[in-house]
Amino acid sequence: MMPCHDIRIAIVHRDGLYRDCLRYSLVQTQLISIVHSADGLGQETWEAVVACRPDLLIIDFGLCRRQEPSYPSQRVDASSLGMKTIVVGVPNREEDILACIEDEGAAGYLLMDSSLDDLISNIRAVMNGETLCSPRVASLAFDRVSALTRQIEGRPVLGSARLTKREMEIVGLIDEGLTNKEIAVHLHIGVSTVKNHVHNILDKLHLHNRYSAVKHIKAQASLTGRC
Repeated sequence: MMPCHDIRIAIVHRDGLYRDCLRYSLVQTQLISIVHSADGLGQETWEAVVACRPDLLIIDFGLCRRQEPSYPSQRVDASSLGMKTIVVGVPNREEDILACIEDEGAAGYLLMDSSLDDLISNIRAVMNGETLCSPRVASLAFDRVSALTRQIEGRPVLGSARLTKREMEIVGLIDEGLTNKEIAVHLHIGVSTVKNHVHNILDKLHLHNRYSAVKHIKAQASLTGRC
């Protein structure tokens, strides 16, 4: 249901021209106000966004996928703060679209070739508790939910994943926010070796990025702890 007040929006995007054009265009739209804009999502920026109490966060896909040491600790669940998220500039690839939904918890997304009208339609849909997506993406999302459900119901934790002790160690270091280079230094192995381990982890878990692997292992561990 649309809020009775103006929709308060925060914009976080690396491209200053894109950010300024978006802010200028959106404020021309009825019932929309821009309460904050920034070029990154560091700790100070995130605190500033939260302080503005926006209804909606529009964020650059590239910032979501950055793998900086400090970034994972800032991956706060915006929905827990009553804030919805739309990711913009998403490549038209199935794995990237699903990552927005699965990993970032986005309520909406816009592909790279989307228009301003597309964004406004998405904003209105999201604020009404809806999500606009193509039938293809809807089918992919349902398939992913179904696969995850079968995985949780049919396989106990780590035996099914078949992760080695070293791979589990690397998942733990990823959870701590370490980059591949930092993991290599910590474990006294080569960066290429770390990359191979990460690739194997994602391949075994049938996931697309390192943070999905962390969430998967934590979820499985939680389920096992309750059994």
